[in-house]
Amino acid sequence: MPRTLVLLCAVLLAACGGPSGECIDLDVDGYGPGCALGDDCDDTNALRIRGCEDLPELDCSADPTLTGCPCLPGTAACYDAPRETSGVAMCQPGVAICINQHWGLCGGAVLPASERCNGEDDDCDGDVDEGATSPCGGCTPGCIGGVWGEGADPFEAGADTDVTARGRLTLRFEETSRQSVWIANSGEDTVSHIDDATAREVGRYVSGGSEPSRVAVDYRGDAWVTNRTFGGVGSVRKIAGDLERCVDVDESGSIDTSEGSEVVVGDECVLLTAAVGGLDEVPRALAIDGNLGVDGATGGDPWVGLYEGQAIVHLDAVTGAVRRRIETPEFQPYALAFDRFGVLWGMSKDGYLLSLDRHDPDAEPLVREIPLACFSLYGLAIDGRDRVVLTGFECDQVTLYDPVTDRYQSVSTPPSVRGAVVRGAFAYVAHTDGRLSEIRLDPLEVAQTFSLAPALDSIGVGATERGLWVASGVGGPGDDGLATRVDPSTGDVVSVVVGRTPHTQGDLTGAKLLGAFVPEGRDARVFEGCADDATRWRSLHVSAVAGGGTVSVSVRHAASTEGLASAAFEERGEADGPDVVFPLDLPEGGVVEVELVLRAGSVDGAPRVRRVGIEWQCPGPD
Repeated sequence: MPRTLVLLCAVLLAACGGPSGECIDLDVDGYGPGCALGDDCDDTNALRIRGCEDLPELDCSADPTLTGCPCLPGTAACYDAPRETSGVAMCQPGVAICINQHWGLCGGAVLPASERCNGEDDDCDGDVDEGATSPCGGCTPGCIGGVWGEGADPFEAGADTDVTARGRLTLRFEETSRQSVWIANSGEDTVSHIDDATAREVGRYVSGGSEPSRVAVDYRGDAWVTNRTFGGVGSVRKIAGDLERCVDVDESGSIDTSEGSEVVVGDECVLLTAAVGGLDEVPRALAIDGNLGVDGATGGDPWVGLYEGQAIVHLDAVTGAVRRRIETPEFQPYALAFDRFGVLWGMSKDGYLLSLDRHDPDAEPLVREIPLACFSLYGLAIDGRDRVVLTGFECDQVTLYDPVTDRYQSVSTPPSVRGAVVRGAFAYVAHTDGRLSEIRLDPLEVAQTFSLAPALDSIGVGATERGLWVASGVGGPGDDGLATRVDPSTGDVVSVVVGRTPHTQGDLTGAKLLGAFVPEGRDARVFEGCADDATRWRSLHVSAVAGGGTVSVSVRHAASTEGLASAAFEERGEADGPDVVFPLDLPEGGVVEVELVLRAGSVDGAPRVRRVGIEWQCPGPD
């Protein structure tokens, strides 16, 4: 009989005082006055039977479905384990029944268990067999030795290294701040440049096409804009963010460029204009990668999503030429963004999510159907843990997707949520009705909402050091739009008039680039081997992903730990794979130190080391 039916039958018996009317068991745990198992110190909670005075009080505000919390008649989903594990691997919520106005035991839930070496994610954390495999990396009990990076010896952050949310060793990431804002004015085919410090428009440029709608700021601070050009061929334009990068085309000795809202024909701060896509393919989504070229000569290549063309085009930052066109059949890219490790994330309005690792030349786009009841999507951003933030224009919600656990969380928001950006521990989303919401990501909840009055038709949002900027199509004089900065700590609002009817979103400030990895970092670990100092060193096993960079592996051997300082490291090679094996031809006994040198290949890519195992053999009994 299903557990829920058993509980229901037990409820009916308890209501009658038991089959003979002698046992009074209100919480159906078998204990109570007159019951064969004995008395119950708390007959409203099936988990509290003895020593109630020594047990902590229930926190029903944190989880109202906990066993013993008050309830109305009915059932509810329940899960007596960390919420972030629910829905991961085999872990699933169960059902609780309201028994005599208090929730009964959670029945049918599958909860995390201790990790075993069985090819399964037993503890529901997104990793399989972590801390349970042998030093050789598999379920091989005959392989003995030591493991670094899992179990009792996890990786730890160092001077130039860090540890990811999954426990991988990687390079330290340095966040950057942005000082300017770019707004695409769709109603007049221009782009406004706003200085964050002074909160004023410092330049307005022709967009190079019609209906500009997406902007993205590269690693040098230059702005890219896409022109949708309905009924024609779309284009992208690159505009210098600093006067030093403008080009004196007419060799006049000065730079002819815009100041304030004045538009200059032949502006010499326009660096590049290129057609993208075919007739009516409508370039919308836009993101910048971390390919800075030789000696950092560029600020990264643009990737453009062709909405009607159902494709993503990778362009060269210097020439605008197509480096690669990636077809995405049935997927219409509406928003794009890169995470810290160079994975491109894309979103379609009809409920699909795309990912593509730009560092893997053989990678093909992976498209996921988002399992939400309301799938109409609008905006996309990436947080510092490489989770994807999605907004739902018609759904009135923000969704957080964790690729590690393949888990989605959603929270309801004020109506009509549009663009999104992440700043620290919060996501910020714009609402069409002229508001901005601050969304706490852990736990996922709406922290506060700000009014941007008189701004309306608010769509894009960007982050700078001083606050959050929102682009609104209505609010300025006549048909002019507004760019509004909000300081989330004080609620102070400053508005700047921009061009006509900006219908813009994307990376307005460069905040979605997040920052950059340090070029190099290293870490090391000493393995002492057998207790009797007769270790036979067999092999070294490294599991790592180069991520566009490199992981160099070196070892050194000495008779004792103190002697390692005078021994030289010998490089054994590079690791890029789930189990890269390096034979160890070392003298018996002593100790071995393993050194990892991680090097970044670009600002949006860094190696990640999962584990290091060293196999050794100890002498048997005489």
